[in-house]
Amino acid sequence: MSQRVGEIIGADSRVLTVQCYELYGAPPLGTFLSVGEPPVLAIVQCIRTEPLDPSRPVLARGRDFDTLDDIYRENPQLERLLTTRLDALIVGYESDGRLVQLLPPVPPAIHAFVSICPPATVARFTDNLEFTRFLLNSGSPMADEVMVACLRTVSSNRSEGDEFLRRAGQILSKEMVGDSARLSSILRRARL
Repeated sequence: MSQRVGEIIGADSRVLTVQCYELYGAPPLGTFLSVGEPPVLAIVQCIRTEPLDPSRPVLARGRDFDTLDDIYRENPQLERLLTTRLDALIVGYESDGRLVQLLPPVPPAIHAFVSICPPATVARFTDNLEFTRFLLNSGSPMADEVMVACLRTVSSNRSEGDEFLRRAGQILSKEMVGDSARLSSILRRARL
C-alpha cells in the first residue's frame, strides 16, 4: 500500500493543490503522486508551509530559544495553526489498466486521497518519457528544478538509471533545440 500524504483541496485540469496531513510532511520536489481512483498521476512542483488562516500571519518566536525544536515545544499551538501544502502538475492517468500520458478528462475530486505513487507504477509510467513535455511547458518558474528533481529521483530508483538519463537527454534535446544552455544545465544537475 502506498503512503498517503494528504487530500486534494483545489484542482484544475493541470495543477492540483494538496493539503498534507502532517506539518512539513510533503514528499520532495519531483515525486510522483497517485491521486484518487482511477489514479491520476502528478508530480510535486511546489511545497509551502503557511498559516491555516491567512488572516493570522506567522510571527517570529525564536528570540529566546536555541533550536527550532524549542520553539515548537514551547508553542504547541503552532502545529494546529500551520499547514503544509503542495502543488502537483498532472502528467497522466490510468485508464483500463493502461497508463496514459495525457491530461485526464476531468481533474480529481476535492478531498480525493493523495499518495506517493508506487515505484512499480512510476517505473511503468516513465518507460515513456513524453511526460517531460508537461514539465518543460508547465509555465512554472521552477520547471527546470522540478525536472532535475524528477529525473534524479526516477533514475536513482531504476536499475538502469544511467540508460534512463540518456534516453531523457535524447527526448529533452528534441524539445529544447534552441536552448542548449538550459538543456545542459538540466542534464548536468540530473546526473549529480
